[in-house]
Amino acid sequence: MKQAKPNVYLLEPGKFVNIYAIVRKNGVLLIDTGTPGKADKILRELAGINVKPSDVKAIVITHAHPDHAGSCTALMKKTHAKLYIHKDDLNMLLGKAPPREPRDLLEKIVAFMSKHFFKYPPPEDAVLLNENSSIQGFEDLKVIHTPGHTPGSLSILDVKNTTLFCGDAINNRAGKLIGPHKHFTFNRKQAWRSVAKIGALSFDTLCPGHGPWIEDGAQKKVKKLLVANEHYRNKYKGRKKQ
Repeated sequence: MKQAKPNVYLLEPGKFVNIYAIVRKNGVLLIDTGTPGKADKILRELAGINVKPSDVKAIVITHAHPDHAGSCTALMKKTHAKLYIHKDDLNMLLGKAPPREPRDLLEKIVAFMSKHFFKYPPPEDAVLLNENSSIQGFEDLKVIHTPGHTPGSLSILDVKNTTLFCGDAINNRAGKLIGPHKHFTFNRKQAWRSVAKIGALSFDTLCPGHGPWIEDGAQKKVKKLLVANEHYRNKYKGRKKQ
């Protein structure tokens, strides 16, 4: 476990997907749950900072891919926390809708692994979120719909800590921010619009779903990512000519 900001922790049960805990006096909110089978490891890490299972009040899933939602049902049962997800990803979370049809060999391999190795029981209940919905007990956190990676991808903005949790809308690979991954993104144009939406927000720290968090100047780095992207660079040039 690492502390990213005051009362914000990065859990590392598998070091594959980032799981964040916002720890407050009134309870704990988890952002994502990792792959299936990580619930006990997550709770052991939380015990290291004196957090009991009953202290976990809310679990937010940034999107319904199994590497982020795989342990959500197990954690709900062990903590009795409420599960929150954007309404557009609910069917995917429940196994009623596939992420999308694989388009090449790599995507077929990932789809096969997800189906056979990352399978998990769907939750019995979930609170559905929309843009600017409230999370009970954490009403100061802003829910921001950032679709593209999946239809219901969302980000969470902690205004007090000037920290944005962005799921897989933006990732940090080898110290470099990257945008929507072409192999695992439902709609890349929509995803890049969400990156632009994130770039317009006010935050210093970016906590992505994969890779280390960026502690200072994260918003400026997101804007640089947008400018460096061919699609948006051309779009900005077109605006200047008008």
